[in-house]
Amino acid sequence: MKYSLLVPCYNAEKYIEGFLENFSKLTTPFDEIIFYDDGSTDKTLQLIKSKGFRLIGGETNRGPGYARNRLAEAAQGDYIHFHDIDDEINPFFVELVNKKNGMAEADVIIGNSDWIDSQTRKTTITWRYNEAEMKPDPLNYFLTHPLGIINTVYKKSVFLRINGFDELLRCWEDADLHVRLALGGATFSVIDAVLAYSVRHNNGASKNQGACWHCRMKYLEKYKKQLDAGYFFILGKEFEKTAFGLLHYNEFSKAVRSFFNSRACGYNAPEVHNGTFKILKSISPLFAFLLKGLLIKF
Repeated sequence: MKYSLLVPCYNAEKYIEGFLENFSKLTTPFDEIIFYDDGSTDKTLQLIKSKGFRLIGGETNRGPGYARNRLAEAAQGDYIHFHDIDDEINPFFVELVNKKNGMAEADVIIGNSDWIDSQTRKTTITWRYNEAEMKPDPLNYFLTHPLGIINTVYKKSVFLRINGFDELLRCWEDADLHVRLALGGATFSVIDAVLAYSVRHNNGASKNQGACWHCRMKYLEKYKKQLDAGYFFILGKEFEKTAFGLLHYNEFSKAVRSFFNSRACGYNAPEVHNGTFKILKSISPLFAFLLKGLLIKF
C-alpha cells in the first residue's frame, strides 16, 4: 500500500519548521507529501516552496474542506492521511497503520488521539475509539462519537466516492465525513494506540465554541432529514447535548432550538434522575432543561 500525507495550510509560517521536524522522526515515511496553501497572506507559500515540497496554491481562502478535497484529488497513494500543520504525530504512525492494514484491509483506519495544551503541554482531552462497539453499526457509533482526521487514514477511492468533505461549513466537517462514510457503506478498523496529537491554542478555528456547537446543531438537523426513524432517539440525545453546549456559551435562542429538535426526535429531554427535576419536567420540560443547563454551567 502507498500512503499520501496531505497538509492544508493557511497563514502557517510559524508552524512549518516544527511540523517538518516532527514528521522527520517517522520510522516509516509517507510515500508522498503534498501541501495546499489556502490563500495565505504570510510567507507560508514561499517557505514550503523553498523546502522543495510539492505545493498546490489556492488564490483565495476557501476553508479546510475545500483544501483537503483538492489534496485528495491530487494524491497518488492508495490511502490518504490529512494532518493539520500545527498538530503532531506518533513516530510509528505509518508503521502501525500498515501493520493493521496487513491484518485486515479496511476503507478507514482509525487510531486514538490526545489534545495537548500548547502552553503547558498537558493532555486536556483523550479521544478513544472501540472497534468492537463500532462494528455492529458504524453510523450509530459516529453519530455519538465525533471523530477527527489527524488520527485517521482513508482509502482514496472510497473518500472520493462520497465526494470528500462538505465544503460549505468550516467546523464539524471532520465528524460529518465519518457519518457520511458510514452511510456510504465504508468499512472501519481501529488501532488501539494514540496516533496523533492535536495541539490546542487560542488562534484555531475551534476557539469560538459557541459557533462550533451551532455548526453541530445544523449537521444534526441535516441528519434528521436524511436518516430513518430508527436513528431518531440517538439524534434526540445528541440534540440535547448540543443544547447544553449552546447554553453554556450563552447561545440561548439556539439552545432552545436544539432542545425542541430533541423533543421532535421523540427524545424525552432533558434526561433527569432527581425527583424534584422529574416533577419540574412533567410541568415544563423546557424550564427543566434551562434550569439543569444553568446548574451544569455554574
